[in-house]
Amino acid sequence: MSHGAENAGADEVIERAIGLLSSLVATAAPAHLSAAHYLARLPRVEQLGRLVDASRVTHAAEAENRIASPVDSIGAAGYASAKHAVAQLTSVSEFEAARRIRVGGAVSDGVSLSGAPTSPRYPEIAKAVVEGRTGIEAADILVRELDAVARRVDPVALHAAEQSLVELASGSQTAPPLRVELVRDQVKAFILAIDPDGARPAEVRARRQRKVNLGRETEDGLIPVSGLLTCEVGATLKRLLDAHSRRVAFPDIDADDAAHVPPDDRTPEQRRHDVLADVLSAAVRVKDAPELAGSSPAITVTVTAEALESENGVGYIDGQATPVSVDTIERLIDSRGLQKVTLNAAGRILSLGSAQRCFTASQRRAIVARDGGCVIPGCTTPAGWCEVHHVIPWRNGGTTHTDNGVLLCWGHHERIDSGPWRLSMPDGVPHVRGPGHPEWTPTAPARTRRPLPRTG
Repeated sequence: MSHGAENAGADEVIERAIGLLSSLVATAAPAHLSAAHYLARLPRVEQLGRLVDASRVTHAAEAENRIASPVDSIGAAGYASAKHAVAQLTSVSEFEAARRIRVGGAVSDGVSLSGAPTSPRYPEIAKAVVEGRTGIEAADILVRELDAVARRVDPVALHAAEQSLVELASGSQTAPPLRVELVRDQVKAFILAIDPDGARPAEVRARRQRKVNLGRETEDGLIPVSGLLTCEVGATLKRLLDAHSRRVAFPDIDADDAAHVPPDDRTPEQRRHDVLADVLSAAVRVKDAPELAGSSPAITVTVTAEALESENGVGYIDGQATPVSVDTIERLIDSRGLQKVTLNAAGRILSLGSAQRCFTASQRRAIVARDGGCVIPGCTTPAGWCEVHHVIPWRNGGTTHTDNGVLLCWGHHERIDSGPWRLSMPDGVPHVRGPGHPEWTPTAPARTRRPLPRTG
């Protein structure tokens, strides 16, 4: 049979398969299946999809072959690359197009310079993909990781690793197939065992890829964060966030008051955000942090005197278009200070005042010794991460004095004016009133003081 006849027959099969699959989707409603029937059908439907995927990746890889051939039919059709052609013709993302080309190139038969057919680069993966035993996601992981060490590893050892990994990914008579996440873990173990250079090449690749990106602020002033952290940095950050984003507990609350304690309604993601805010707040206070007028303001906020005196006034953080409220400005001034600049009507600077209303380093050390950490009951945020808060606001006559400053973590500092906690400073000692504490209660004492009685 000629190639033309074979291709015509394949096209006919594709058309019939599309019709059959369309009928299957329309009539095989899973909601009407029994539990046993559903559990039996689900993996079979997956295998059906994998068989289609096998054809999709080999056809995608052919685009790469054609664009590299002497007669570039892909470029002649107006496509910039094989990835571009596959993405446009199949309406998938370029990321998915690249993955199909990568996997297809590893599992497709090739052609030598003499025109003779050649075996796939990874015959075991190819067989599993063509038979529908391994999905494209798992196959892509195997191909990428094996490619990374192929030049350094003995071919016999590489093929043995390929066989074992395919068996783990697709399952056997004695073991079920592994989920993709577990396949990824197993690949790392196999690669480490056969790579003569050990873990070093992977670490070098990771260091080259490390990055942190800050996106453009949203309409609500949120700044997207994305990136890739090296393993040690990511693990450190994860443990740090996990350790300090626990739900706040109130061990000293009476049983009668327990029902009145508001739950920590923050999501885990919000708690991690607030812990990160505490860490950043501490970072700008370190000795070597860049200074401005003798202090370390992580950010600069511009606000007019009129706006600062108004309940609904707003200011602007340098480099950001979203306005911030007076409440936020007051909180930032608490920990970062205020510097007065006088301008005339035309915008010329007439005077520049000194930084003020910011607790000095000596005052902060004294407050840390007294409070030991965030003064809100049950909060475990350490003192080094806390900000110093003016109990009586400065614009209401409060002074920048140790008798008017307490330690608050970022989360409690942000919400202290909206409740449910209230603060007072009788005789320069922090007292709180709130859930489980209907009377003014002195905060957890430092180790050098004896517990004080409630003041009522």
